[in-house]
Parts: sequence; structure tokens; C-alpha cells
Amino acid sequence: MTAVQVQKKDQDRCSVFVNGKFAFGLHTNIVADKGLRKGLNLTEEDCRTLIREDVYYKAMKRCLDFMAYRPRTQKEIQQRLEALQVPEDIGQRVTDRMDELGYVDDECFAKQWAASRQRSKGFGPRRLEMELIRKGISSSMAKKAVQEACSEDEMANQLRAQVAKAQHKYRHEGDEQKKTQKMIGFLARRGFEIGAIRDAMQQSEA
Repeated sequence: MTAVQVQKKDQDRCSVFVNGKFAFGLHTNIVADKGLRKGLNLTEEDCRTLIREDVYYKAMKRCLDFMAYRPRTQKEIQQRLEALQVPEDIGQRVTDRMDELGYVDDECFAKQWAASRQRSKGFGPRRLEMELIRKGISSSMAKKAVQEACSEDEMANQLRAQVAKAQHKYRHEGDEQKKTQKMIGFLARRGFEIGAIRDAMQQSEA
């Protein structure tokens, strides 16, 4: 090894030079942990091992960047690692480390997601639960999260608001039966139970 230099564009990475030529980049933690320095002899196997270890740090960074926009579930992180074609054993190291650091918490995610989607989109409990399940949350955890994040009063108020929206949406439908069917379909797709929908619609007409 003829030189180890911190990269100008990324202070967390170093460039390793062998025989005067750039060989590969490594995370600074690897350089420190392995005691890499000028004059150290590296075999081809040593280089392969170092490069493989660097895959872990790259994968961790990509996952942290992935979480910068919003929290993610375990399943979403695993899917991201698969999309990045990270080897399974290294992917497991990444998820284990993120668990250890408390970066991924499916229960907390489920509650935050349910509360946010209920407020911003006006979705009912069934829609919220289905969204959470698609993101890898268990059915029981999804149901519990929705119940805890959205009170019965909040859901009732939201349903009344969605009924008013449906009435406006289909206000030009002349056939009352078709109008009712369309409204029920609209509200059901938004995640409300049929029984609750009919009750809310009857109350709106009273």
C-alpha cells in the first residue's frame, strides 16, 4: 500500500493506493479498525475482505439515506437491501445494527403512519390497516396501531366528512339508487365499514 487519503468529496471515505495507483475506496472506520497505513503489505485476499467489509458501510449509508424522507418498516429496509443487491449476510448485519440503534421500530411506525394518513387522506380503519400490512406490519399490530392512533370519535368525524365529500362528488347523479351505490363504493374504498357507512349516510339525511 503506497498511500491512504481521505476523499475530498466524502470525509467518511478514504482512497487506498497500491503501487502508486488508486485501488479502491473504503470507509474511514475500516481504515482505522484495520490499522491501514502506507507501507502495509496487502494480499489479494486482504483486498477482497476489505472491499466486502466496505459493502456493509455502503449499504448502511444507503439505508439511512432511504430513511431520511420518512421512517421505514423492517420489510421496506429489507426490500431496499434486496434492490441494492446487498449479499444476504451483510444485509442481515445492516438490519441488526439498525435494530440495535433503534432506527427501525415497526410498532412506532405503524402508529405514526395510521395517524398521519387518517388526518391527511381521510382514510378509514380498513384502508389504514391494509396499507400497514402491505408495508410489512403484522395484521394484529396494524389493527392495534389504528385503534390507538385514531379514536372512535375521530373516525366518526372523518366518516361524516367523507360522506359530505361523496355527496358533493355525486351530486349530479339523478338516479338515487345509483347515487347511493356510488357513495357506498367510494366510502368503502376509503376504508370504512359498510354498516358504519349506511348509518352515517342516514344521519346526514336526517
